[in-house]
Amino acid sequence: MPDRRTIAVIDGNSLMHRAFHAIRQPMSAPDGRSTNALFGFFNMFIKLVDTFRPDGVICAFDRGKPRVRMEMLPQYKAQRPPMDPALHEQFPMVKELLGTLDVPVCELEGWEGDDILGTLARRGEAAGYEMLLFTGDRDMYQLATENVKIVSTKKGVSDVVIMTPESVDDLYHGITPELVPDFYGLKGDTSDNIPGVPGIGPKKAAALIVKYGNLDEVIAHAGEVKGKMGENLRAHVDDALLSRKVATIRTDAPIELELADARFPTFDPARVVAAFSALGFTGMTSRLAKLSGASAADVAAAAGAASAAEKPAAVPTALDLPPVVTGADAEAALAAAMEDSAWVGCSLDDDRAADALFGLGHTLWAATEGALCRFDGAAADDALERLFRQGRLAAAGVKELLHALCPMDTAEPARLACADVDPKRIWDVSVAAYLLESDASDFGAEALCERHLGCPLPEPEAAAGGQAASGADEDAPTRAAYAAEAARLLVPVLGDALAKDGSAELFSAIEMPLLPVLAQMEREGLSVDPSILAAQSAELGAEISAMVDKIHAAAGEDFNLDSPMQLSHVLFDVLGLPTKGLKKTSRGFYSTNAKVLGDLARDHEVVAEVLEYRERAKIRSTYLDALPALVRGDGRIHTTLNQTVAATGRLSSSDPNLQNIPTRSELGHRVRQAFTVPEGSVFLACDYSQIELRLLAHLSGDEHLVAAFNSGADFHAATAARVFGVPVDEVTPQLRSRAKAVNFGIVYGQQAYGLATSLKIGRAEAQEMIDRYFDAYPGVRAYLDESVRLAHERGWATTMYGRKRHIKEFRQKNKQLIAFGERTAMNHPMQGTAADIIKIAMVQVERRLREEGLASRLVLQIHDELDLEVPVGELEAASELVRTTMEGVAQLRVPLIAEVSYGSNWAEAK
Repeated sequence: MPDRRTIAVIDGNSLMHRAFHAIRQPMSAPDGRSTNALFGFFNMFIKLVDTFRPDGVICAFDRGKPRVRMEMLPQYKAQRPPMDPALHEQFPMVKELLGTLDVPVCELEGWEGDDILGTLARRGEAAGYEMLLFTGDRDMYQLATENVKIVSTKKGVSDVVIMTPESVDDLYHGITPELVPDFYGLKGDTSDNIPGVPGIGPKKAAALIVKYGNLDEVIAHAGEVKGKMGENLRAHVDDALLSRKVATIRTDAPIELELADARFPTFDPARVVAAFSALGFTGMTSRLAKLSGASAADVAAAAGAASAAEKPAAVPTALDLPPVVTGADAEAALAAAMEDSAWVGCSLDDDRAADALFGLGHTLWAATEGALCRFDGAAADDALERLFRQGRLAAAGVKELLHALCPMDTAEPARLACADVDPKRIWDVSVAAYLLESDASDFGAEALCERHLGCPLPEPEAAAGGQAASGADEDAPTRAAYAAEAARLLVPVLGDALAKDGSAELFSAIEMPLLPVLAQMEREGLSVDPSILAAQSAELGAEISAMVDKIHAAAGEDFNLDSPMQLSHVLFDVLGLPTKGLKKTSRGFYSTNAKVLGDLARDHEVVAEVLEYRERAKIRSTYLDALPALVRGDGRIHTTLNQTVAATGRLSSSDPNLQNIPTRSELGHRVRQAFTVPEGSVFLACDYSQIELRLLAHLSGDEHLVAAFNSGADFHAATAARVFGVPVDEVTPQLRSRAKAVNFGIVYGQQAYGLATSLKIGRAEAQEMIDRYFDAYPGVRAYLDESVRLAHERGWATTMYGRKRHIKEFRQKNKQLIAFGERTAMNHPMQGTAADIIKIAMVQVERRLREEGLASRLVLQIHDELDLEVPVGELEAASELVRTTMEGVAQLRVPLIAEVSYGSNWAEAK
């Protein structure tokens, strides 16, 4: 009997969509067509073939409207927005490239790719083939059998999991593949507009099916299901049965393709190299050509002129590791690299923070040009310290490596002071990539490898089943080893890209000097009093309980306020609140999101109470109850300050997010009271006053705006006087408030609709206010118009310090997206420059505190504000130092003002 053949069937629509959204970096062919989805798709394709070595590959696509299911359910997928034009134009291209690879494309008018995969899976299994279905859709799990495995993408296009009947059962807690349609019959699928039964989510659906056996039995025993769930189940029997039918993958599509004819690889390497090189995919041509079994010489000959001559730096076509060395050999290789002043790529396998019984080991991988050095335990710390002090260290996440020596807990000793790190000796590839594309979603080694080296980060595997190799060979390179080599290779590639982009100075002069400052602030943390948090939680808990009782009394019944469906039922069915203009969710109830409730709260007290309840419940769960568990050994909270999250250039805070505590609410004030300082110290805050408006005055050069700031008078009152045509001394609080809204709205590119919404006025009145503003400050209008024009011309907006925001929305045809891009073009020069200025200020303040020998220390940054812990004896000196340093960062046409305040805790300081 011949060996069993393996056929892989790719869900083309699913993977193209995933690739498009995973790789947001603008990519285009020489003729201007977008290619990011193609890039992700074929990186996935290569990984698929490399990992599973199928004997045949087929790719299925949807064609036309899903008529087969729309005949059952007219609203099927009706809520989905039109496909992004940049993705739409890539579908003909992917089919053409698949043709070049001699991969059959299978599509049928009116049928979905799911049904093609289902039909091929059953045919192949019957014919004795091993079938692999590569998709991102979970409803495909119903097709899993012993001989049909679902290779499911978990994240992006590179992280996959293999679903067998056993793993489907484990995932859904008792739902076997044949029961997946029954499961969807109960829970529905909002992404496809499949209704299911209202109020029954995945957990309840699984529990019901496991208890009764299948959907038919659940329906037969619906009378036994108690409460609202039982009511809904009995009322929606037809919906459940229809949903199951719609969710069932068809296996009878009229496909003419013969599986026996699907063979791979059978393509011509020269044709493939030419086709992919023409799109600019030179980084993957060799990897594709090698799939044919061609020798290296044949591949090189096929590549011809489409080689490294056009590359900005030596870009690998596959990530191959140099030899692994340990002990004295590793020490020698590292010493040689340091002697040559070469960048050493580093990554750490560290179990010390995992709290596992045996999780105490840590390994440093240090990649040099000729060797991959492995250091374990104490030797890892020694090597890492040596690199920070004397070498040149590159990594995707330098700050995390620094914390291995300088922990985020002052109770733990530090082998290296963050201030001792020379910014010229560190190169964070994640930060570099962020400067090139700040709105990307992932700056990890894996994503950077695919985007900038043109190859995926290899995943050590013992077998096609995806089991890590670590158990088989403890000396084998891990994923961190590949990340170290990737970091080393990324330095010249990203360095060239930064230079061409005009962002190299921003990287070396602002972002890298900032990194050790952030690491030190994270180590310092903020002092917090858990007893205050506990008391506030109890107090707020009592308030919440009273509010729940009051809302229940107003509704005339008890219900779960945290259930959108139950809340909707009470507000609109029981209380009869107006629903005009409101949209229903896919589950069939009116939305109760913040905007809907905010509009209703003006006229209905019970809705205002619900919003108050939500705010209190969120504050209690997010901060008062969660923060005590985050207090470390030194009795302090240590947040992480991120350089690569906010697309604007601002820093963000996470684990916990201390920037998100409401600033102007009484509840936020309560939380801040718990952030105390040690006895003999004060909490000092210094923030820039109206920095973005001052930058607007500087950048626009509008003489009236500049004069308003230089006069030292109340700026918002001065604006109100000019906009509303009244003397300054006759400006009322209401006029000032409106002028303030216009001032900040203009900075953010706000249009009439947004201003009307924020001020709760008519759109015509809002437009009139904006027109008056531009009449009063004509230089601002001219500046903003020119900013938009230049951004359209260049494809990006920039700050005073060269921080670019690439505006991919300009390449779209959707007017709303283009309008968003234009607002970004208006706002980025101000908001991005403000982010640059506060970063420069942080570096200078930290340096001056050290130079002056002060014990005061930076502990937090919140957008335009720096927070410090200051000994009482240093209050005057530290206040003056911080204020003058912040004000001296930039010389503008108007004063740059920083205002100092302080108190015994964070709340008193602000």
